[in-house]
Amino acid sequence: MEQSVNYLGLIPLFPLMGAVFIGLLHVFSCDRYKLPEKVYGLLACIGPILSFVMALKVFFALKALPVDSRFLSHKAFTWFSVGDLHVNMGFLADPLSCLMLLFVTLIGSLIHVYSIGYMGGDKNYGKFFAYMNLFLGSMLVLVLGDGPVVMFVGWEGVGLCSYLLISYYSEDRSNVLAGNKAFIVNRIGDFGFVLGMAFLFWAIGGQGFDYLSLKANVHHLTPAIALTVCLLLFVGATGKSAQIPLYVWLPDAMAGPTPVSALIHAATMVTAGVYMVARFSFLYAHVEMAGTIVAWVGILTALLAAIFGMFQDDIKKVLAYSTVSQLGYMFAGVGVAAYSAGIFHVFTHAFFKALLFLGAGSVIYALHHEQNIWKMGGLKSKMPKTYITMVIGALALAGCPPFSGFFSKDEILYSALATGHYGIWAVGVLVAGMTAYYTFRMIFVVFHGQPRDQHAYDHAQESPAVMTVPLIILAVGAVFAGFLNVPGGQTVSHWLAPSLTEHHPHGGAFAMVFAMVTSIIAFAIGIKIAYTKFGQGGPEPVFNGFEVFAYNKFYVDELYNAVFVQPYKAIGSSIWRIIEPNVTDAPVKGISRLYMILGAAFKVFQVGYVRVYAIYMIVGLSLMSLFLSQSLN
Repeated sequence: MEQSVNYLGLIPLFPLMGAVFIGLLHVFSCDRYKLPEKVYGLLACIGPILSFVMALKVFFALKALPVDSRFLSHKAFTWFSVGDLHVNMGFLADPLSCLMLLFVTLIGSLIHVYSIGYMGGDKNYGKFFAYMNLFLGSMLVLVLGDGPVVMFVGWEGVGLCSYLLISYYSEDRSNVLAGNKAFIVNRIGDFGFVLGMAFLFWAIGGQGFDYLSLKANVHHLTPAIALTVCLLLFVGATGKSAQIPLYVWLPDAMAGPTPVSALIHAATMVTAGVYMVARFSFLYAHVEMAGTIVAWVGILTALLAAIFGMFQDDIKKVLAYSTVSQLGYMFAGVGVAAYSAGIFHVFTHAFFKALLFLGAGSVIYALHHEQNIWKMGGLKSKMPKTYITMVIGALALAGCPPFSGFFSKDEILYSALATGHYGIWAVGVLVAGMTAYYTFRMIFVVFHGQPRDQHAYDHAQESPAVMTVPLIILAVGAVFAGFLNVPGGQTVSHWLAPSLTEHHPHGGAFAMVFAMVTSIIAFAIGIKIAYTKFGQGGPEPVFNGFEVFAYNKFYVDELYNAVFVQPYKAIGSSIWRIIEPNVTDAPVKGISRLYMILGAAFKVFQVGYVRVYAIYMIVGLSLMSLFLSQSLN
């Protein structure tokens, strides 16, 4: 039984209020009374930090409750009632949402602090932080919503903010197109989410449409309806979390400022799809076919993104494809019903991916916004703090023991192996080796060897403390977060147990050790190949054959453009040129032409002479007299 508390709504409210306040300050400020940048930055950090403090309060409140009763709720107000659908603006805090709250607010706060330094000198400094606060507030609404409708409010909120922030540098048309692409692709996924909610309400929503009511009544679903709902909801997840076939927006999202990339990839937006599947674990756990589809889509996405990441030359796009790949691992975990393993990888990934993106931002900042790794090199001695922290993040991403990514990734691979999903496990091990390769290819090329651009190298220097301190804090998380769920202890899994409906694998000690050893071997092989080819730097390679194909991302964007975008634009152009003028606008234009004809006909009587008007009056009065006399007779 959940316990009602009245402070849950404050968690998203703090950054949302910050967004409104900072936005108004930005709008009404002028050159004469313009606030200093640091004031905007400090105001922007207050909301996320207060939300983190409140998340800690929620954690300790839940921890004090009995394990089976770890639910806190708050009904802010009745939103709407239509027929059997009664929706409250309500919030639910349980172990799953609490874990998400903790790392979203912590990492969001660190990214806001980092942004104070990174965005210095930007002409729209206030607008940037207003959008960032709105982004974080929307994600907190998504996480805390007590049902799918409230979740959808935050779901759409992060979609809107991603558009605003990806296209933030709107002077460049390519950035605007990247924002449009993210917005449109996400709307395609969201349509599936809406249909899934509609089917779910049609089947069992009359008993209550919050998570706890749906969980209590899920047994009323027929297998066919349950499978349909699972797959439709997963369509929404593929949009938000960039899975096949809707992954194409995420690499282009690198057009936004680097702190935005860190926030999207580590703490908001892309983790929403995994969270949604885990939140509906009571449904997915009973539909094995849906779980299998989720797992295979996830692991194939991981493989595809890893192939692309091996050939990218933009430091942010290397990390972007690594995010798509790691999201694939997460979906593989929740797909094999290892929901706690999937969420644990969301948790650890947040630390090392935020660290790597902010580290990449530190490099870009030092090199005056250069992002091509083949124009870098030798930065190890120039930027020691950035180098050390990025190496820690790279080791965690690549799955090196005892860093955090090793434990969470290994748990997913073990779960796949122990549940008999051998193909998913095998592809996962292959992707682990590829991840180690492209991650350390980036590290070696950027920091080792000789500088490729001597002028940029000579002017490079370590970033200020406001940027390096968040890197150090995140590096600590990248090192130690994995120990929260080591085999035998599994603190995170036990914490999440009341929120999740999962089948714990029983593969035995041999399967666990075998999964661990193969993962370590894959990591060692990947990093060995990367060191052999790029350990001492080296020139930019020349691609041939398959390498060109992979460098151009298998021309998927071009395929989508030819199959979907251009035909859609052609249809729109035909409607604009043919249907609109000849069908939609025809009645309006016809009436206007009729008035013009009538006006032209009566114009001949308007000659402008008084004597003519007098004749009109005499003729008119005569006709009226004749009419009246005839009427009287």
